[in-house]
Amino acid sequence: MIYFPKTYGTCNGANKAISLAYKLKSDNKDKNIYIYKELLHNPYVINELKENNILCIDDLSTLKDDDIVIIRAHGETKETFEYLDKRGIEYYDATCVNVKKVHEIVIDKYNEGNKIIIVGKKSHPEVIGTNSWCNNEAIIIENESQFEELDKNTNYFIVAQTTISEDLYNNLISYMKKNNYSFDTKNTICPHQKFIHISSLSVAKDMDIVFVIGGKHSSNTKELYSLCSDIKKSYHVDNLNEFYEIIKKEDLSLSTKICITAGASTPHNQIQEYASLLEFVLYYKNKVKEFDKEITKYNKSLIDNTDNKIVVDAIKKFINMNSDGKFLRGCLIDLGYRLNKSDNYATTLAIAYETFQTSILIHDDIIDNAILRRGKETISETYRKEFAKYNHNDNIHNNLSLCIGDLGFFLTNELIIKKYKNDKNFTKLFSYYNDIVINTIKGEILDVYLPFKEKYDSKNKLKESDIFEIYKLKTSWYSVVGPFVLGMILGNASAKSIKEMESILENIGISFQIKDDILGIFSSKDILGKSVYSDIEEFKQTILYSYIKINKPEYLTKLLNYYGKENISEEDAKEVQNIIIESGSLDYAVTLMNKLFKESRNRIINLNISEYVKNILLGFITYLEIREK
Repeated sequence: MIYFPKTYGTCNGANKAISLAYKLKSDNKDKNIYIYKELLHNPYVINELKENNILCIDDLSTLKDDDIVIIRAHGETKETFEYLDKRGIEYYDATCVNVKKVHEIVIDKYNEGNKIIIVGKKSHPEVIGTNSWCNNEAIIIENESQFEELDKNTNYFIVAQTTISEDLYNNLISYMKKNNYSFDTKNTICPHQKFIHISSLSVAKDMDIVFVIGGKHSSNTKELYSLCSDIKKSYHVDNLNEFYEIIKKEDLSLSTKICITAGASTPHNQIQEYASLLEFVLYYKNKVKEFDKEITKYNKSLIDNTDNKIVVDAIKKFINMNSDGKFLRGCLIDLGYRLNKSDNYATTLAIAYETFQTSILIHDDIIDNAILRRGKETISETYRKEFAKYNHNDNIHNNLSLCIGDLGFFLTNELIIKKYKNDKNFTKLFSYYNDIVINTIKGEILDVYLPFKEKYDSKNKLKESDIFEIYKLKTSWYSVVGPFVLGMILGNASAKSIKEMESILENIGISFQIKDDILGIFSSKDILGKSVYSDIEEFKQTILYSYIKINKPEYLTKLLNYYGKENISEEDAKEVQNIIIESGSLDYAVTLMNKLFKESRNRIINLNISEYVKNILLGFITYLEIREK
């Protein structure tokens, strides 16, 4: 179970700064919009801004006359404002209103003759900026060991870094009162930060684990993490890959009490992305346990119904391959069903689809001459080794594998018919399942034919649309659209809602395949659990290849020195990787993939569906984006 504090994430000042940056870019499309230094100490925010051509700079001397500059939320030094004013550079001040008040207090009290004390971190940009407004003459207190260095003959005025913990500030005030120092003070710690601490700790004490989201260099986030970790096992994470690795390894379940909180520099949309990924992982872990138990029972039943030793051996090979799957497609079936229902009626359909997947992968392995699948030896390869002692030239290892794959298709039919034959949606369900199989095989035909045509026909005019046709038929229908909609049909969804989801899910499926193509070139056998570099050896027609053929033909000759080569070496693969990178093909594929993922995410956010299913779907997209296999 995921819990959130009452107060967490970006304050009004941070939100205002972010909104200002996007508004200025929208209103000034032909001008460069820059932020002086980092707007917030948050790499997520910085990357989002960069994607919208709003860049952070460290050197004002690089600015041109018509550039626009934003002063970040932390505020800036007096010298920075003087520099911008002197040169007539257009700028907008996004300094947090609470930081602005500190500057005003410091100016007034310094001019009245007080020695300024700033409780905060000397290296923090807010403290550096505040100090400049009293001519950099402030005493900066970072720890209690500095208390004794103060002079009793001096009049002090004390302010605080807005994001600092109140403990140091309160201890200083108590010390100065106890020792009769001459001072006055204004507690300038941001109330939002205080509320985050109070509400986060209130929730954290009853949790099993706490995740603090935000930049590793963010002072307020580090402070929040320190407080939470004192009372509960906590993690401070600032990127989704790190977060995924942690939640994947941690013993988390649907009953685990998990708090997600964040400091004042972490926007809520970022926090929601982490929460959705966590919700997906919790759901996925739970379903995998359920599906694994059910498919084990089903696999055992296949042996119980067979007595012929040859057939038993063949089915055992099928069972071995029909185990240890990822069940992603089964989860999508369950999710589609849960748009309208809440029981486990779709579990058998999920197991049937897993069996269908195993069957088509057996055929794939024959086509690809693959020796590994799901981290195991393929059925074809196992048979090849068994019959090697006969010193034959027959194709029996592939022939038997084909038979086993075909058997799997009809075992799938049998499962669906037995469970759902009396369901009012059975005809529609089975018809749609057949459409998935037909479209997948059409995509397979193209996937086999196009590489051959491209490799041996020098006049072949490859089009990017050819690649997308494979992506739509073979991946979108088979991996994403088909499973989810099958679940929807079983849950009695309307034709209108099915059509809407098909449109959204198709782009997720295309992005899924683009990521697969990238991993097929840049991943490793240890990560993928199957043959590596097979895409290169098979002359695989992917967007990575088509981009070079169509847009960067000057790289094609070099690529063809390796593409389609048998038993490709690691050095050869490195050369292919370099060509794909240098040609811009990788950047093109990643940009397109991210664009499609983003469009799908935005459309799902705006759907009027169950929040539970919506969050898991959003988490599924994030998982697809960051996965390594």
